[in-house]
Amino acid sequence: MPLSSSEMVEDPAVFYGRLREHGPVVRVHLDGAVPAWLVIGYDACNRVLRDDLTFTRDLALWRISREGRLPAGWPLAPHVIPMRNMLYASGEEHTRLRGAFKASLGRVGQLRLRTTVARVTDALIDAFVRDGEADLVSQYAVPLPVAVLAALFGFPADEADQLQRAVLTLLGGGESALDANDLLNSLISVHVRRRRQDPRQDIATWLLEAGLSENETRESLWLAINAGVGSSSAWMANTCALLAGTEDTRIDLRSGLQHIPGVMSRVLWDHTPVQQVIGRVATADVELHDTVVSRGDLLIVSPAAANLDHARIGGDTRRDIYAEGNASHLSWGNGAHECPAAPLATALVQGGVERLWTRLDDLHLTHPGQPTRWSPSIIVRIPAALPVSWDAARARARATTLAPIGARS
Repeated sequence: MPLSSSEMVEDPAVFYGRLREHGPVVRVHLDGAVPAWLVIGYDACNRVLRDDLTFTRDLALWRISREGRLPAGWPLAPHVIPMRNMLYASGEEHTRLRGAFKASLGRVGQLRLRTTVARVTDALIDAFVRDGEADLVSQYAVPLPVAVLAALFGFPADEADQLQRAVLTLLGGGESALDANDLLNSLISVHVRRRRQDPRQDIATWLLEAGLSENETRESLWLAINAGVGSSSAWMANTCALLAGTEDTRIDLRSGLQHIPGVMSRVLWDHTPVQQVIGRVATADVELHDTVVSRGDLLIVSPAAANLDHARIGGDTRRDIYAEGNASHLSWGNGAHECPAAPLATALVQGGVERLWTRLDDLHLTHPGQPTRWSPSIIVRIPAALPVSWDAARARARATTLAPIGARS
């Protein structure tokens, strides 16, 4: 089964439902006929994520890569090449790198984060509010996380566009992915050297001050930028899609029966931003839920499939109860490598969606009868575009009574 199947992108529930007929661990192949195991069962995913000894993040142990059998120019190569950051480390090294990253994030402060998000949201909305229509992916959901993270990491504002193009191309895969990865690494390398010479109050500087080498800082930023932009953009775009495409959701929000965090939680269950995590390597021959996995095999953990494992939580009826306000989904991972930036991502997405809803509470899909076109990425789930419309005159009138958040003291 090819993991890049168009059905996986267009209708994940049907795709994973069919795979589930073969069990919670399924043989698949990636682009270039590269074999791997796709872990789709909720319990199986949890076991892999929590057992670092049997299923390691050290991808240098992956047999196919170790034996030099990866296709030349393989577009997924940047996601499997071991790097000096917390994602690929274990034991004391993982503790050191993760500790430095979490400490650096903690120095940002909630006030600075909220102020940065507010300033960027209002600037982006102001750019299109008078038009009465916009593509919320390219004009809001993607540039917002890029601009916020670029500011927090200390990048000059004029480099945000290059960062955005590089990350989206890299996550999308395809023949341009390797060039995009080279560009991203070049931008980050220049920035790390810049901060070594000119320290500022930003995450790049704080990583260096925490004792990370320039290479460790560069590769930590590579991870943070890819994961942060990809997941936050997808989470925001899918939340906006639910708002714009579902009148019941808008009615419930206006009446107070729902709130934005609840809508965001539902998106994490139904359209988790990070669809597949590449990956883990078996350190020994092991039986994983009745499937024999050999030492050196690559396992791809699928939070998307795990979160859609309806049987695990009592079927569709009970799942409706789980979907709002329940954090037992695997969108943040689990175990030692659980995402350390969940609070930052949540604040970023919630701030962006709430401000958009405050200013444009009548937004709706411009073409409600058309099916959503999805990005072809197997890693993140994000619409290729999200055309929405609203009453421009009403939005202008509301703007005069809504002081820009970023201007508040």
